Amino acid sequence: MYIKDAFFSNTGISQHRIVEELGNNVPVYTLYGQNELYEDLYGVEGKDSDRKQIRSSRSFDILRTGDLIFSTISGEASIVSKEHEGYLFSQNYIRMELMNNSIDKKYIAFLINENTYIKKQFAQQLQGSQVIRYTLRLLKEIELPKLPLLIVQQIIGDIYFKELRLRALKQRVAERQCELNLTRLMEVSNNG
Repeated sequence: MYIKDAFFSNTGISQHRIVEELGNNVPVYTLYGQNELYEDLYGVEGKDSDRKQIRSSRSFDILRTGDLIFSTISGEASIVSKEHEGYLFSQNYIRMELMNNSIDKKYIAFLINENTYIKKQFAQQLQGSQVIRYTLRLLKEIELPKLPLLIVQQIIGDIYFKELRLRALKQRVAERQCELNLTRLMEVSNNG
């Protein structure tokens, strides 16, 4: 089974086609970016400072909680969290909508991000490319390995996302400990 057999996939809007407007009554959209993808994947909050917003009275296809999203920049997939509901996604992202309920979205994110068979397929298709950029056509042609029962997919997908969050939290603690130790060393150095 190929991704095109299990998912209806579409890219977001080209940022060049978005006409920004001025005015207080014009709706504001926040663009979904790599920072949001990592927040959704690792379950840890990133920096708000780089969130790009636009004003436009045009209606757009926006993200919903639970959407499976794929980055054409990094080649990674994640599940959109409730914090990113309503975000506008650009052509740098592909939303993958299931055609049936026999597949778990978290499990597919796990496969896309971690499965060596899928990684080899991506690598073969990108071979010779000057700029590594994943495309909708490339994603649709990825063959999925034999899928386990839905309940097994759900367990694996759930554990995968929990493991990523745990790793991100441990990394954050280690960074903060390092910052604290460096601050203490500076204090000793300045007082010595």
